[in-house]
Amino acid sequence: MTVCIAALCDNGNGCILTSDQMITAHFPIGYEFENQEIDKIVKITDNAWVLIAGDVLFANEIIKITKQRVNIENIQSTQRIADILRESYQLVRKLRIIRNELEPRGLDLNSYLTLQQKLFPSLVQIIDQAFIKYNAGVEFILAGKDDSACHIYTVINPGDMICHDPIGFVAIGSGGPHALYSLIEADYKKSLSKEAVKDFIEKAKKRSEVAPGVGNITKTIEI
Repeated sequence: MTVCIAALCDNGNGCILTSDQMITAHFPIGYEFENQEIDKIVKITDNAWVLIAGDVLFANEIIKITKQRVNIENIQSTQRIADILRESYQLVRKLRIIRNELEPRGLDLNSYLTLQQKLFPSLVQIIDQAFIKYNAGVEFILAGKDDSACHIYTVINPGDMICHDPIGFVAIGSGGPHALYSLIEADYKKSLSKEAVKDFIEKAKKRSEVAPGVGNITKTIEI
């Protein structure tokens, strides 16, 4: 996996974003490698970035759709961008399930819903469980700055969105728990200066490197 961290500073007027450069993919088999050329902190607009934890191939499908919609609709609101990221996540996840579970059986979503009562109950159960339990294997942090302040959201399987502004920080990936406990033990507060929060984030990233799949290379962006 990986680690991605975001933390507000200066009472929400700024934000520090950090990730490693460990890349995870699952085609044709699962593999991991460090690569500085593949973005794990992806710019969506001039004031919004997405951090990726998990399958980078799946993640980039979602981000591509998100960026297209954001550009077409000329959206600047961080919350609205997070909503679109969530909707894109759900769309790509649903398409994967349709391709894996329905199309090999000669069905699409409409025909499945129409014929559901006529199908074998065991088959319906398998397909319904896929829609409920399929894990896309990717998580996102969306961080951005509006006219008022910076905001932090996560979008996670199966396409849920959570705002972390009240706490002020979040970490995802296999190294996430280590990073979170590091910030908690350091007595992080979002009222702290950018310099202080950046120092806390650097230490949290370093601590997270003990987790499986967290790389040593670090990338940091200041909002």
